[in-house]
Amino acid sequence: MTISLKHFSTAGTEISLEQLLSARETRALLQQQLLAQYGQTLLCVTLTAVGGVKKNALLDYVFTKTLENLTALFMQLHITPTKEIIRPLATGHEAFFVLPIDGRALKAATIELEESIPLARLWDLDVFDAKGHLLSRADFALPPRACLVCGNEAKICARTRKHAVDEIVAEMQSRAQRHAVAEYIGEQVYSALVQEARLSPKPGLVDTVNNGSHKDMNLHTFEQSAVSLRPFFTQFVLKGMTTAHLPEKQILAEVRPLGLLAEKAMFKATHGVNTHKGAIFSFGLVCTAIGRLLIRQEVAQSAVDFDIKLICSLVAQFAQGLTDELKHYPDHLPVTAGVRLFRKYGLTGARGEAESGFNLIQTLLPQFDEYHPLEREHRLLILLLHLMAINPDTNVVHRGGLDGLHFIRQTAQDLLADQHTVSDKAILTRALMKFDAACIERNLSSGGSADLLALAIFFLSLRGN
Repeated sequence: MTISLKHFSTAGTEISLEQLLSARETRALLQQQLLAQYGQTLLCVTLTAVGGVKKNALLDYVFTKTLENLTALFMQLHITPTKEIIRPLATGHEAFFVLPIDGRALKAATIELEESIPLARLWDLDVFDAKGHLLSRADFALPPRACLVCGNEAKICARTRKHAVDEIVAEMQSRAQRHAVAEYIGEQVYSALVQEARLSPKPGLVDTVNNGSHKDMNLHTFEQSAVSLRPFFTQFVLKGMTTAHLPEKQILAEVRPLGLLAEKAMFKATHGVNTHKGAIFSFGLVCTAIGRLLIRQEVAQSAVDFDIKLICSLVAQFAQGLTDELKHYPDHLPVTAGVRLFRKYGLTGARGEAESGFNLIQTLLPQFDEYHPLEREHRLLILLLHLMAINPDTNVVHRGGLDGLHFIRQTAQDLLADQHTVSDKAILTRALMKFDAACIERNLSSGGSADLLALAIFFLSLRGN
């Protein structure tokens, strides 16, 4: 797949030294006024802006992302700014937030944020405690910030003018482009989840027709869940970037905390209903793999190329040992549905699919291509049937045992064997509605196949389908 890279303009008005010094004095005065007036922790935001131009399209984008991430951080910390001032000035972007939080707690949170996002190296987040003391990384026994270009101590590189302005700007452009790609991937995942939810009719599953075999969720539940998860998929891509230097076997442990945060957001949005837990797992690994590939390749000026097989191969490497976790699951821990089904039937579920590098999807994607004369929605319904026909879906077994799985598989196989039914959308729709009624009667839901379909839709969209 090829993803076009957005080039952010660096053109803008040159600012004089006198203007810069005046802006710096004004900023320092405003800091003192806010500290004196409110007596609370103060967060001051500026950007790394080398050269004479302090405001342009590139820096506008960086500043926008700074504010978005800080807003998310404030929500995470359960704080609302007492006062905020946002100033995208020609002399440089500035923002001031007076916050009802301990200064050290905020500084620790901003350091964690800065280290989780490559773009954050372009942010300067100064935290003053309520007494006006500027907190530093040294207060937390952390090393100084690394240089944007070479990774050495930033202050030394700046003092010695080690790097040319063009070199620094090029690195800034690269980080902005990669961040934009991460956001694009996150949007594509979100779109895939919504497309899967709305695809109709899907036997036993929530769609635009009915709630399938589910009494605790509907289409709105799925759409709200997808909205809540949208930013997390971007975060998974970014996590893939920041962990690109680590061995593949360590990645799963690195991304699991982010996956748990995503699950928490999902349950909050759905009032405790599990809509996308499987999708968080699968897409989390895929997005992390994409981030890893993005950071490891030389980014061209116009586009970046990815290969679906390579993405899936990386996921397989990340997931090695996952099924062994099922084999050696500790007796003292609560037995999950996945563990119970493995012990009883030997089914590995989503873990096994990831460990195989989503072999099932890779095998079935050509089926989509074979039906190229048909409209896209029609082809996706056929692809779902192919998944239901061969996927050892643990969601089905959980609800209906092996008999339920046999019913789902056999019915799907029988439908696929009738080319007259498959090739005519109206006839296929009627057959799927009948299949849906049978699934509802048996309380069967192919949730695992639905998750794989969403992943297939994602891969197809990146292929241009």
